Amino acid sequence: MELTKTKRNFLVTLLSFMVGMIYFIPYIRISFYDQTIAALRLTNAQLGYLGSIYGTLAIFCYAIGGVLAQKVSPRLLIAVSLAGTGAATLWQASYPSYGSLMVIFALYAFFTTATLWSPYITLMRGFGSDAEQGRLFGISEALRSIVSSVVGFLFIWIFSLFSNEMGGYRAILLIAAGIYFVFAALAFVFFPSSVKAEKKEATQKGSIMAALRLPGVWLVGLFIFFCYALNCGGAYYFGTYTTQVLHTSEAVSSSLQILRTYILAIGLGIVGGVVIDKFRYRSRFLILSLAGATAASALLPFLSGQIWVAIVVSVLISGINYMIKSVYYSIMDEALIPRNLTGAASGVIAFLAYVPDAFITAMVGVWLDQDMIGGFHKLFAFMAFCGVAAMILAAIINKRYLKSVSPEKQ
Repeated sequence: MELTKTKRNFLVTLLSFMVGMIYFIPYIRISFYDQTIAALRLTNAQLGYLGSIYGTLAIFCYAIGGVLAQKVSPRLLIAVSLAGTGAATLWQASYPSYGSLMVIFALYAFFTTATLWSPYITLMRGFGSDAEQGRLFGISEALRSIVSSVVGFLFIWIFSLFSNEMGGYRAILLIAAGIYFVFAALAFVFFPSSVKAEKKEATQKGSIMAALRLPGVWLVGLFIFFCYALNCGGAYYFGTYTTQVLHTSEAVSSSLQILRTYILAIGLGIVGGVVIDKFRYRSRFLILSLAGATAASALLPFLSGQIWVAIVVSVLISGINYMIKSVYYSIMDEALIPRNLTGAASGVIAFLAYVPDAFITAMVGVWLDQDMIGGFHKLFAFMAFCGVAAMILAAIINKRYLKSVSPEKQ
């Protein structure tokens, strides 16, 4: 992909802003968990089931996206993603029945995965050389988080203008839908209008079956699975943990959640990308980062009586998790995944990696409805287990890579 530096930076910024915004409403429960429960009149378990519907369907949509990314214009795929998400958001703003909400979350799953994720990964990986992958993905994650942070605090302010959750929540959904439609138009104007030569080559040489035969694809998929599960535990539930266990206000909880989920990722996404590119082996940086997040997760059950210490530790976990999240796709080169298979490989990887969305929200929702404190203790133990598993997989990826290079390069 031949681009001037200025055009590349513009496209990276625009694409990152779009991807950062498109996930805000499908995952609005992250920053506005208690408000979502109140406005939609749901239980913890019901909201968890909606999240599981989204996650389960998304798993299969990621695989579909791997094929679409090799055959369809990125411009069309990304524009369809944004427009479709905007339409679903307008429907949600009408406060439909729970059955309709299930359909809406199924639509979110399709439009934020099948037509978006693989084109995003393919474009981002093509924007730079092997040596720039960590930096590019880190910068993209930071830009995505800037959008989410600004939008999150804007929505907190909008909530303050209304006397009840339902009015504020509807206003947020309507504004978000408008943004999605504007971004869809911009995607159609600025992104590539046809499949480039390197994508045609990928269509000829690469396929889902070829990607499935690569051990590195399975290792990266499972590695991101555990990293993502660790991240989801904090991202989805630290907000309600702050209100239900630490007893802060909803406004304070949402502000802290935006800090944990988005603001930290702005700086740490860039830091993670720059630092990981300085490591000889990216997997070793990821192992060190995971060790910190794992230890902090194991500590949390003992801190419920120490409010500010618990908040600081939760912020630390989120910061490390989002630093990891910003760069874990950069490990594809170390996992020996050819670039001409990026589209197909990213679809298979995502199929494995985001399985946690299919069960975590339902599982934890049931835990919390049964026993709030005990449910959070189970969650933190689960997060620590995922951290250990991810470290083991990163070590395996590193060992395989070392065997593939000559002794002189080691």
